[in-house]
Amino acid sequence: MQKTEEFIENRIKWRASKHDLPNKNVHLFENLTADKKAEYLTHFNENDCGKIILLFTVSKKHWTAIGTKKIIGFDGTEFNSVELNSIKDVDSKNRKEYFEKAEAGETKLKKIKKRNESELLITEFNGKETIFITKKGSDLFSLWNIMMMIEQLNKKTVANKELS
Repeated sequence: MQKTEEFIENRIKWRASKHDLPNKNVHLFENLTADKKAEYLTHFNENDCGKIILLFTVSKKHWTAIGTKKIIGFDGTEFNSVELNSIKDVDSKNRKEYFEKAEAGETKLKKIKKRNESELLITEFNGKETIFITKKGSDLFSLWNIMMMIEQLNKKTVANKELS
């Protein structure tokens, strides 16, 4: 199956609707005012990122946007981006670190308070890890779920390439 930008846009919007998005902190980019769009578009090139679909805001200095080609984020000091077709794995930063410590015997395994999570860790096929920030709780889990959908689409694409 060819993953066109229109297909990716429709899948992202469909998954977002399953999480009651947009909400107070998550916006459909197309519904923002021209001034608000311009504020964010100065930070990235839509030709490079594709059509921007969702904007997860924490503050003016902390946000994450999902385009049809890339996920882009600003953590207050630097911009990060990852091409959607290079996403291999998605996890929370704290959860990954916690399980690594537990495996190394540095901590006991116990229940993690997921509602306190706000940093999504995306790992690319080349091993590079990038963190994207959202509001704690449901916004993070909505972003996580959307990125897991993209991850699954990538796995299907890789499997199809291996078969051909």
